[in-house]
Amino acid sequence: MKYGRLAALTVTIALSASTAALASDPGRIDAYVTPYYNFSGPDVKVGKYSGGLASSNQATFVATILQMKQRWMQLTFAELYVGAIRLYDLGYRKEATYWFYTAQYKGRQFAMLADPTKLGSMGDPGFELYQAQNAFFEVVGPDINGYAFGDIDSVIAIIRRVQNENRTVSNLQSIYPAVAFVSKSRWASANAGLNAGLGKLASQLAGEKIELGQQRAQNGTQARFARLTSKRFPGGY
Repeated sequence: MKYGRLAALTVTIALSASTAALASDPGRIDAYVTPYYNFSGPDVKVGKYSGGLASSNQATFVATILQMKQRWMQLTFAELYVGAIRLYDLGYRKEATYWFYTAQYKGRQFAMLADPTKLGSMGDPGFELYQAQNAFFEVVGPDINGYAFGDIDSVIAIIRRVQNENRTVSNLQSIYPAVAFVSKSRWASANAGLNAGLGKLASQLAGEKIELGQQRAQNGTQARFARLTSKRFPGGY
């Protein structure tokens, strides 16, 4: 999915958040994406940071997030999405927004550059990750965007930061060693299109800021998320 379509989907998710998760607490993301994350527990299976991400101990969790930020450009999109969920659940919601938009970018990048002829089938790493990138976006987006779009200017600033941090492509073959990718000669141009699309999303949000606010008020999204606050993450948002 390119960012032209994604821009519309992102806005739609934000506006429909009040109906997307009515049965749950807006301060918690009740999501599961097999086998990487299940909110019950929570159960986290994204590699070496899983235990720290799942921890309810604030010190352990914060230390894990700080460790992950030290190798920011080498994180998988699954690690980033789970980090976003847990940051949100533990009250670091502005930081969660930054992680979410980074995860969203990395997930779309993965989907564009993974070799579609070598994804395999159910149970194969490429296939499972390809399916997961879209699933994470759809189950995490309503809550994070539902909260974040209460401050459109902050979201736009985060999107611009994510855009600037991803002008080039990391070594995907190192990050996802079990996945086959298209020729590296195609990476730069594909990423340039993705990056430009993210810029268009930021411009769209800026141009529709008043309308978005009015729609949030009308459909109940603003009221649903208005009581939520955000703790400042050490060295972050």
